[in-house]
Amino acid sequence: MTEPSKPSDPAAKPYFVHPSSYIDDGVVIGEGTKIWHFSHVQSGARIGRSCVLGQNVNIGNNVVVGDFVKIQNNVSVYEGVVLEDYAFCGPSMVFTNVPVPRGKYPQVGARFYRPTIVHTGASLGANCTVVCGHTIGRFAFVGAGAVVTRDVPDYALVVGNPARLAGWMSEAGEKLVFDADGLASCPRSGKRYRLAAGMVAEAE
Repeated sequence: MTEPSKPSDPAAKPYFVHPSSYIDDGVVIGEGTKIWHFSHVQSGARIGRSCVLGQNVNIGNNVVVGDFVKIQNNVSVYEGVVLEDYAFCGPSMVFTNVPVPRGKYPQVGARFYRPTIVHTGASLGANCTVVCGHTIGRFAFVGAGAVVTRDVPDYALVVGNPARLAGWMSEAGEKLVFDADGLASCPRSGKRYRLAAGMVAEAE
């Protein structure tokens, strides 16, 4: 049995990469991150601390992934996508980065890409699709199989094709029920939220 590397060993890395995965040159990976089977992280990508990348995950060139992000199996995060802290990408969900792809007329390079930003704590359900050029708000929740074709507000729950507003979610992932004054409490965390002018924010 091979003795495990000690922290003082200069060859030891502060993150884990499965032997079946490939990490290109010029990649930054944060402490405590785990990258599992058959994954590929391409040049220029930056992955934060304590992230988990499941099986068969591809991180494109120059992609930025924040801290504590979870990317489940069979997800490709293409150049132009930014995942902020605590974002969650469900199994086999899909990002795009070119609005009108053509096989005969390739559109390669950053000038063709339309950026997508997934803000802190947002969750993207299994098999959903996020069409490029849109923003997913803080702690928003995109339902399984939904197709996002417009920006998603903070704390919004969206479902369907195209994705439509179906309610509001707390930071902890509980569906919010607002009273006549536009106030709701999260049963898990106790945090209070206010709905006003079609937007939700944490109540002071």
